[in-house]
Amino acid sequence: MAYKNKSDATAYQNKFIAKAYDRVNLTMPKGKKEIVQACAEAEGESVNAYINKAIDQRMERDGARGPQAGAEGPQVGGGVFIPPDTLERAQQAAEATGEAIADFLARAVETQAKRDRSSLAMGISPATKEKEPGN
Repeated sequence: MAYKNKSDATAYQNKFIAKAYDRVNLTMPKGKKEIVQACAEAEGESVNAYINKAIDQRMERDGARGPQAGAEGPQVGGGVFIPPDTLERAQQAAEATGEAIADFLARAVETQAKRDRSSLAMGISPATKEKEPGN
């Protein structure tokens, strides 16, 4: 839609943003804004997109509802306990492959499930690596 003047276009854009988005006032130490801007530019993103992506990645890493501390340690994904060292190794492996942690874990689970099915088909317990009785 073409507008006759810039103020009409700006008013329309502001109305749309107010309806579709929440605003957050972000403060950071002096000098950090320029660093964030440079990092966003290096990634070919706006500062807003860069910050939103960082927030999404953090929330994904911590689980959709955030970490839940229990007696055993942090829980991720609404109650599944993953030991911190295991989670850290999974995060490192996901970063090395360029995957989001959720995608990496889904792929790892599927790969292990295939291995387990193969072991069971050969009569071997995936948990103990021993031959099942009767096989």
